[in-house]
Amino acid sequence: MINSLGTKLLGIVVLGLLFPCIAFAKIINIENKVELKVPDNFDYIKVDEYSEYFGDFFSALGDDANFYYLGTNDSIEFANLLITDQEKLLNPLMSKMETKNFKTEKSMINFMSKEFKKLIKKYNYDGVIWVYISSENLEDSDAELFETVNSIKNMSNNDLKRETLKYKEILKDELDISNVDGLNMKISKFIIEKNPNDDPAFDLKIAANMFNIKWDLEVYGYINNNKPILVGSECLGSCKNIKGVKNKINFSNLLTTKSSTTSSSIVDDLNKLNELYKSGVLTKEEFDKAKKKILN
Repeated sequence: MINSLGTKLLGIVVLGLLFPCIAFAKIINIENKVELKVPDNFDYIKVDEYSEYFGDFFSALGDDANFYYLGTNDSIEFANLLITDQEKLLNPLMSKMETKNFKTEKSMINFMSKEFKKLIKKYNYDGVIWVYISSENLEDSDAELFETVNSIKNMSNNDLKRETLKYKEILKDELDISNVDGLNMKISKFIIEKNPNDDPAFDLKIAANMFNIKWDLEVYGYINNNKPILVGSECLGSCKNIKGVKNKINFSNLLTTKSSTTSSSIVDDLNKLNELYKSGVLTKEEFDKAKKKILN
């Protein structure tokens, strides 16, 4: 009897652990270029004002791009206000601070962090995932970076490890993470690799403590059809359901889309070439040469 009851209870516990993974998951497709496996209560919005906020981070990837936030409606609202309307979000906190007579900088920081944590709780903020999709070929927006990225395609695993170590040091210098007041930041993970579709990619995690508030950032970046795609997550405080963005990307569907897009592009080019030949713009020799170039 006891053994039977124990088995049933164990079964209930196991089902309870598995149930969130099975019942509360869905796929969000963005521009037919990125598919992400996310919790069932997640939604997404396009953010047009991202450029000022992330300008330095995305500058090498071109100006023609779209930016999206994914998460619960409350989390998206909070994250979006940080970009589009900081005054609305932070003015109540600043007004409170003006009424205080802080004796030390430490007391001011402690008060500010406590109030900001209340703000996070008020908005039911639980972190967000963001997606950056560039419409520009990396070769056009940054030829030097394109050459570096392109070289990864032919690297062995040992070569990739060496590149990882080299660029991790460069990244540390670029971020200048040791000289920012009130910010205890470190790169907790950085890997240069090839993603499941054999495209050049990097996996970056940054952990920080900003004025007693924990901040975590993940970025997984890769190249698809020579165009950069970044999938990231950011969390202020403690968040669930947004960690491990790389594992949320549906690469298998991306591979199908990639192949389909390539085939469609070839057909379009051949049709245009055929029209030029029929109209007399191209000679037979020019037509055959251009056709061979497209098919190869």
